[in-house]
Amino acid sequence: MSFLFDIKLSKIGETENIYISRIIQDKIKNLQIPEYLYVTDLINPARSFFSRKYPDVQMPENLAARMKGGEETHFLARQWFEQLPGFSGSEVIITGSDLGLNVVGRADFMLYDSVVEFKTKTIDRISLENIYNIYSSDLEQLLFYAVMNRNFSSDNYLVFFSNENFYAYKVSIIDRGAIENEMVFRFSLIKRALENGDINDFSRCSYFGYGCPYREANICHCDSLRPDDSSWLNNAAKIEEDHDMESLLSEVYRSGDTFIDLRFYDLIYPRKYYHKIIGDERNSKNSGEIPESYYEKNNIKFLVIDSINKSILNVSGTEKAAMNKVSTLPLYGDDKYIIKNIYDENSIIPYLLKINNSRYPGSIPETYYSEMAITCARRNMNEGLIIVVYPKLQNTVKVHDVTFDLDNIIALCMKNIENIKEAVETRTPEILDMCPEFAIRSCDFKSCSCRNEIIKGRKN
Repeated sequence: MSFLFDIKLSKIGETENIYISRIIQDKIKNLQIPEYLYVTDLINPARSFFSRKYPDVQMPENLAARMKGGEETHFLARQWFEQLPGFSGSEVIITGSDLGLNVVGRADFMLYDSVVEFKTKTIDRISLENIYNIYSSDLEQLLFYAVMNRNFSSDNYLVFFSNENFYAYKVSIIDRGAIENEMVFRFSLIKRALENGDINDFSRCSYFGYGCPYREANICHCDSLRPDDSSWLNNAAKIEEDHDMESLLSEVYRSGDTFIDLRFYDLIYPRKYYHKIIGDERNSKNSGEIPESYYEKNNIKFLVIDSINKSILNVSGTEKAAMNKVSTLPLYGDDKYIIKNIYDENSIIPYLLKINNSRYPGSIPETYYSEMAITCARRNMNEGLIIVVYPKLQNTVKVHDVTFDLDNIIALCMKNIENIKEAVETRTPEILDMCPEFAIRSCDFKSCSCRNEIIKGRKN
C-alpha cells in the first residue's frame, strides 16, 4: 500500500467545525481581495516598477545563481534557528493592514514576537558600519517587517551568514512612526508610477551598475534618477552587536546536528524530492512558469491569514514558541497554529490553509489529509484543522476538524523518511511511491521516474 493510502487509513475522525468556519467567514465575506505589493517592492521601488512593466526580461544568470544559492542557505538555516530559545516560526506571513497598506511579506524567522531577517553574504567580515553604508536595504526590510508585525516588538534581529561565520545585530526601534511614514510614501510612489508610468521621483535601483537586466535591454534609465538616500535610518533604530546570538548559532552550526533537508510535503511527493536533490535537469519550457491563478490564490490566503490574526483565534509568539519545543520528526515545517476555542480556549493545535477553486465542497483532496497528518505528527498532536476557502462559492469557508492515530502516523513518516534516504543514496527512485497523478502531469524534471515507470508499464 502507498504512503498516502496508509495515511488515509490512519484518520480516525473528522467533523466540520462550524464555529471556526463562521469566525473566519464573517471576517472575509464583505472584504475585497487586495492586490498586494510586497515588502521587497518597497525596498527597491525601481525594480518593482520594471519587473511589472517588463515581465519578460530575464534575470542575469550570475544574479539568478547567487539568489538560488542564497535560497538554499535560507532553507538550511531553518534548522539552525529552530534550535534557538523562543523560536516561533519561519517564513511567517505578515501584512500591513494595520497601517492601511495592502503590503505583504514573509519574515524569515520569529523568536517569540521578534522578527529575524537572515541574509547570506560572501565577504570576509561584516561590521556595524557596513549595515548603514552597504546593507541598508537589509535593515529597511527588517524594520518594515517589524512595524507590520501585529504582535509588535521593539527589539528585532538582523543576522548575516558569510564564509561560515555569523554576524548578529539587535535592532531596537526608536521611531516607529518614521518607519511607517517611509512605507506609506514608497507604497504611494509605486502605485502612482504603475498608473502613470512616471518614475522620476524614484531613487536608483539597488542593482544599478551590477548587471541590471533592464539596463542591458536599454529599458532602464536609473542613471537619471537620484542616488538612494538611507540617512533616514540613522534615527529610526539603534543597532547593537549581539554576540550571544552569534555564539548560539555558531554552536548549532558547528555541531553538525542537522536534519536531511526534507519538508513535510516531500513525503507526499517523494520522487519529485528525489529528482531535485540529485540535481536532475528541468525542462526549460515548463520550469519556473507560474500560473496567474497562483497570485489570485495567494492574495486570498494573505487576506485569510490576516483575518485570523485579527480574531480571537490569534496565537502569540510565546504560545508558538512553547509549541515549537516539540519536534517529533526530523522535518522542516511551515506549520501555523490556531487557538481552537470551541472546546478549550487555551488549547493550540496546528492548521492548514487551502484555497480551492472547486465548486463542490463536499470532499477535499487526499493530499490535504496527508499534509495535516504529517504536521500533527511533527508536533506530536493527534488533531488538526484543515481550513478550506472556496473563491468560486463567494469565499465560503469549511473547517475540517481531523483526528489521527498518531503513533501509526509517526511510524509511517519515519519509514518514508528512511526510504527517501535510501533512494537518494542508492539512486533507486523506484523504491519510492509515485507522486500523485496531478503532480506527475505538471512535473518538469526531464528524467521524471514516475512518467518513465508509467511508459514502461504500458510497454509491458
